Amino acid sequence: MTEYPSFPPPSPPGAGTNLMALVAFGLSVLAVFVAPAALGGVVCGHIARHQIRRNGEQGDAWALAALILGYLLILLSLAGLLLFGGFVLTLFGIMAFTI
Repeated sequence: MTEYPSFPPPSPPGAGTNLMALVAFGLSVLAVFVAPAALGGVVCGHIARHQIRRNGEQGDAWALAALILGYLLILLSLAGLLLFGGFVLTLFGIMAFTI
């Protein structure tokens, strides 16, 4: 007798995509233009993944994409702030010696 791989059972008809996952992804994409939205995307992404595991809804890929994009944009924003701060400190340091 041949054994076939087991697949997860199909979702029940009422289990659609988790709305919080879509909101999280939308906030993370919005964070490209408005940096603080990345924090909302990360928080909503974590909440969505918890709800998806608890309720068996779909949308885990949306929530995971929101988390990856949100964390990436937060890191890029922090790196940009550090670079900008370094440039400003260097500029004021040079100006202090020339006056």
